Amino acid sequence: MPLTRRYLLRQFALGSVALAGGLPAMNLLAAPLERIIAINWAAAETLLTLGVTPLAISDSRYYSRRMPTAPLPTDVLDVGPYWEPNLELIKELSPQLILSDQMPPAITRALTGIAPTEVVDVYPTTQSVWNSATHFMTRLAARIDRQQQAADWISAGESRLARLREQLSQRAQPPICVAVLNQDGRHAMVYGQHSMIQDVLDRLGLVNAWQGPSSAMGTALIGVERLADTPDAHLLYIEIPTTSARLQSLRQRNALWDNLPAVRRGNTLALGRFFPYGAAASALNLAELISRYLSQRGEPAHA
Repeated sequence: MPLTRRYLLRQFALGSVALAGGLPAMNLLAAPLERIIAINWAAAETLLTLGVTPLAISDSRYYSRRMPTAPLPTDVLDVGPYWEPNLELIKELSPQLILSDQMPPAITRALTGIAPTEVVDVYPTTQSVWNSATHFMTRLAARIDRQQQAADWISAGESRLARLREQLSQRAQPPICVAVLNQDGRHAMVYGQHSMIQDVLDRLGLVNAWQGPSSAMGTALIGVERLADTPDAHLLYIEIPTTSARLQSLRQRNALWDNLPAVRRGNTLALGRFFPYGAAASALNLAELISRYLSQRGEPAHA
């Protein structure tokens, strides 16, 4: 980045704050962070949303199969699964910042010994997921000199959510249930309070068919038969790529699935690539998918 007067003044101000707090000002003229490893997928998605390519992420091939938003550039490296990242590779990559999930203490100590490490706090959250994710985006944008991009994206996203809500309010809409089907064919994970799904439904003015209790992460494991508790609900289901073949085989002889009211009436939608713990871009994408589905149905609720 050119050392413009504005940039120098901003860096000088940051250095003054550091000195006032007793911190060294060695990075007074440091360029914005560029070498960032995103072990956490919500962080990786946020970086890509802001136009910044992470140096590496966890489990990149699976990320590409599940995340519905910005595609992952082919030159992004893979540092292994999020629960057991390749610490030797991470050290060799010399990152300036590591964006991590909550890790066991030993891994956290190892990561912080390599580079400044931030635990991404989008989930769990007691506020709305959209607010949690956009606040994270704003904080991260300040560290990578993408403040304007973040502000513009958040403003456009909130305007789009408002427009979708207005469009859907023109007629009655059915309750919506979003579920991940278990590979045993008899259980499903549904999403309630504290989940991205609940927040998106709230912002669209829609009713979540699952009104039961949910965990701090917004989930509840239920028997498939419970999906029939709200007969007029529409079912949006997620198939994990690694288990989809197994699920298809089970459904061919699964009376539970076939007898669900939503399935009998054709009121279902397979979401395909979807990750329920994504960032703001995933939330907006889900809102678009739900809105498009309901608009294409062209029928009132309780049909």
